[in-house]
Amino acid sequence: MISEIIFRTDRTVCPQCHSRLVEYKTERRTIRSWEMGEFTAVHKIMGCRRHGTMFRSERLKSIVNPHCIYANDIMIEASMGRFIHGLSCSEISEQGGMRGISGSHARNVTNMALRILSRIHEESWKKLKGAMHNYVLQIDGTTDSKFDMIVVVRDSISNFTLHAEKYASESYENIKDILMKVKERFGSPSGSISDMRSGILTALAEVFHGMPIRICLMHFLRDLGKGLMVDMHNNLGLKINRKGIKSALKSILRSMPDYDQNTLEEIENGFCSDRGKMEIMAIRRIIEPVLSVNGSSGYGFPFSLNHLNFFTSLKEAGKLLSELSEKAAGEESMELISSARKYIGRIVTDQSIVETAKKLSEVNMLFQKLRFAFRIPEKGNLSDDIPDDASIHDQCNTVIGEMEVYLHENIAPHIIRAAKHIIERYHEREIMLFANNADGTMPRTNNGMERFFRKIRRNVRKRNGNTATGHVLAQSGVQLALFQNLDNPIYVKTVFGSDGISAVFAKRREHFRKPGMTVSTVNKLVADGTRMILEDNLSDTPYNDQMMNAAQASRNIQAA
Repeated sequence: MISEIIFRTDRTVCPQCHSRLVEYKTERRTIRSWEMGEFTAVHKIMGCRRHGTMFRSERLKSIVNPHCIYANDIMIEASMGRFIHGLSCSEISEQGGMRGISGSHARNVTNMALRILSRIHEESWKKLKGAMHNYVLQIDGTTDSKFDMIVVVRDSISNFTLHAEKYASESYENIKDILMKVKERFGSPSGSISDMRSGILTALAEVFHGMPIRICLMHFLRDLGKGLMVDMHNNLGLKINRKGIKSALKSILRSMPDYDQNTLEEIENGFCSDRGKMEIMAIRRIIEPVLSVNGSSGYGFPFSLNHLNFFTSLKEAGKLLSELSEKAAGEESMELISSARKYIGRIVTDQSIVETAKKLSEVNMLFQKLRFAFRIPEKGNLSDDIPDDASIHDQCNTVIGEMEVYLHENIAPHIIRAAKHIIERYHEREIMLFANNADGTMPRTNNGMERFFRKIRRNVRKRNGNTATGHVLAQSGVQLALFQNLDNPIYVKTVFGSDGISAVFAKRREHFRKPGMTVSTVNKLVADGTRMILEDNLSDTPYNDQMMNAAQASRNIQAA
């Protein structure tokens, strides 16, 4: 049985005449709420006998809008599911807590919530400024092909999204424009972190004169590694691919049986009754890693050199197969080993490939020296904050000093060129790589922004597909960026206080209601107008024969 909850105004007397309020009428409505479940709202509307003023329950209004059956918290939860967790409207409607809301209604209320939050955020900048005290500015943009770019400014300390704008590009003029807006509202930050685009760096220096500007370490190393190794790496990949051995090795792997459980159990007990099966499994175990090699981390190029790693894995596999061939006794095993070694030999014995891989490996050693001086782990989080900037700076200077010695040694030209490139780029960006504020709170990478955009794009792509992603971001990317603030408890507490999100949204929800007639009324009148057109009785004046005849009949009745 559905429970009943009685709602009435907290007032007991009229604020104008102070006469006691009396019960005017009672309205009953079934309400569906995320937190309160389904219940019947018994609304006791009170009135003043002297003035005729009606007083409704403010508490009921904070829970649900007039004439609605779905509470405001349904709108909030649906919006969080759609815009933060990436659920589609149909997935939202299937959730039990949504109380049977339709997919189309979920779409309407969530789009409304998106607009409301943007308005609330614009009105709440003073609250945010008071909560931040001091902030570190992060700025970046995202775009999709031909569409406009969404530029976002965030605070890396509180993780508030402060401002977002849509621009045609990340030009100096556009970046300066958004930075001026941020400065006007939130004041000057204690520092900034961004990528190395000249438009961004120039605008930051001009708008926030004297502020520490730090460049993202990840972008610096990517740019450095690209300049050092991209040509050699691509060249190595082309040479390897021309040999066409991957498909051949895959074919060999497919021809081999899967791991035999009985043989493995025997090995576990220290014996093997079928040596041939064990030899084939050993071959399979050697070839499999070669075809699955994809680098040592998830950072991508230049932190992981896939083509060089593939070449190295082939060398290791060839060595292991050579050792196994000396011990293998089965005819089938020997045939598989011979076939695999033949294809692997096409790569590891090609002098051009070997020479390119050797040069790439030697240059990569220099790159990795600087990478580890910056304490970037082999695996892990590239954006981990390390507060000891001073010791890292010293370690980097030591590595650069070693490379400066290389310039005067009799070593290979490609190593000298690489060392010179690293030294020049490091000194060019050294100040910005280690810039920090007085509190030492500036992150060393801008990965927070990359994760922020990646999450938004992933959610949009999940809901709308790849083709529509660019269009959706261009249309509502600014609002989506601001809406992510609702996933931040500190932001929610700062902006909405003790009232709660649902109650604050309720006060603004009516401003977004479309003016005019209801959909059913519009449909009925359009149908009536269409019928009049088809029946040739659509008059261009209100004074038609039917109305005049009715008016005359009314006069006759009155005269009688």
